Amino acid sequence: MLDQNQKKFNPFSLFIGIFFLFIINPALGMIAIPLALFFFRKKFARSWADFAAQLQAEAKRQDDGDENDEDILAIEESSNQNFPAITKLLGPVKMPISSFGRIRLEKRKKYLHIALNSTLEEAEEIISQLPASDRILIEAGTPLIKIYGTEAVKQIKDLAPAGAYIVADNKCADLAGREVEMMAQAGASAATCLGIAPVEVINGFIDECAKAGLDSMIDMMNVDNPLAVLKKLPKLPTVVMLHRGVDESEFSKEKQIPYYQIRQIKGNYDVLVAVAGGDTIKEVQSALFNGADIVVVWKNFYQASADTAKLAESFLKEIK
Repeated sequence: MLDQNQKKFNPFSLFIGIFFLFIINPALGMIAIPLALFFFRKKFARSWADFAAQLQAEAKRQDDGDENDEDILAIEESSNQNFPAITKLLGPVKMPISSFGRIRLEKRKKYLHIALNSTLEEAEEIISQLPASDRILIEAGTPLIKIYGTEAVKQIKDLAPAGAYIVADNKCADLAGREVEMMAQAGASAATCLGIAPVEVINGFIDECAKAGLDSMIDMMNVDNPLAVLKKLPKLPTVVMLHRGVDESEFSKEKQIPYYQIRQIKGNYDVLVAVAGGDTIKEVQSALFNGADIVVVWKNFYQASADTAKLAESFLKEIK
C-alpha cells in the first residue's frame, strides 16, 4: 500500500481545472487532456507497483513462516480479477515463482510416477498420450539427463501440461548445492540424491532443495537400512524412495523389493515413501498395499505405443 502519511491528491481539482481551461482556451484544453491521462497512468502504475511489491513481501513472509501458499495465490488471483482494467493496462500482479509456483505433494493422495528414460522424441509422444491427472508425476530420467543435460528437464517441463510435477532424477552424489541449483533453474519440481552418498551431501541436498523450493527425494538404492540413513539427518527429505535397480532385477531375479521397509519408515518418520523397480500391476498393488505413497514405473513408458494412454489409465485406477 502507499504510505498513508503521503499527501493525498484530489483528482477532481485537476478535472475542474482542465474544464475551465477548456472553456477559456479550447486548444490548451485539448493539450491538457492527454497530459492528465498520462499523469494518471503513471500515478496508477506506481500504485499498482507498490501493491505488487507489498504482495511480494507478504509472500516472502509467508514462505519464511511456512504458511499456506494457496492464500498468496488467492490474493494474486483476486487482485487481477477485481481490477481487470488496470491489469490490462499495467500487467497482472505476479508473485515470485518460489512463493506460489511450487507444486506440493499431498499426503492424502497416491501418485503414479512415470520415469522417461529413452529420448526426448519418445518423451514428447508419451507425454502427449498421458491422461490429465494431478496424480501423475513426470520424471526426466537419469539417462535423459546424461544425454541432454538440464535441457532434458526443461524440454519435459515444456512438453508436459501446465502445472505438471517434474522430477529431475539427477541422482546427486556430491556438490549438492550446484546440482540443486541446476535442476531448479531447469524448472524441476523435485530432484534426487543417492542414499549412499556421504551424509554431508544428503544434508546439503535437503537444505538446498528447501531454499530453492524443490522437493527432496532420497533414493535408497543399494541401501540395506534406510532408517539408519534417516537417523543421521537433522532435517528429513520430502520423499524416501525404496529402489530395486534395473540391473538388480535383471541379474538377481531373486532379489525382492523390500516392501516391509515402507511401514518401518512411515512408522518412524513423517515422510512420503516411493517405490521404484516394480513395473507390473501386481508389484504396484503390493507397494500400495504396504503403504507406499508413490509408485514409480518406466518399462511400459520407455517407448510410446498405441496402448500408452490405456496403460497409464490402468495404473491410475490401481493407485487410489
